[in-house]
Amino acid sequence: MRIVPSAEITRNAGPPVCYDPRMEERYVKIAKVSDFEGLRFRKYKLLARNVAIFRDPDGSMFATEISCKHQNWDLTTGRFEGDVVTCPRHGWIYNVRTGDCLTHESTRLRRYGLKVEGDDVFITLLPIEEN
Repeated sequence: MRIVPSAEITRNAGPPVCYDPRMEERYVKIAKVSDFEGLRFRKYKLLARNVAIFRDPDGSMFATEISCKHQNWDLTTGRFEGDVVTCPRHGWIYNVRTGDCLTHESTRLRRYGLKVEGDDVFITLLPIEEN
């Protein structure tokens, strides 16, 4: 079995050649903090998942799934007001920091673990467990 290096995981447009579930548990380098200069977020496709990493004005960062649960529309094309985004397709509203859907309580966006070491940003695709 071929394990795909983390650099390939972050740059592939689709799923890696060989999938190993353990890849979801590891942190892989995805970006540099300096890549976010002047930006609120950047989009990534990782293991066929659409994810955005957001950076707050205070420098804190978090990662969230960015496909609307209704029809998989790209939420980054929606209208943002702080941490709240409205899907441009049918108006579903989400808090991207918490993952909560504000129009349909039964669904939420997945959130993913991030860690920053120096200028390097690492992500894991194992969703953060909700209590």
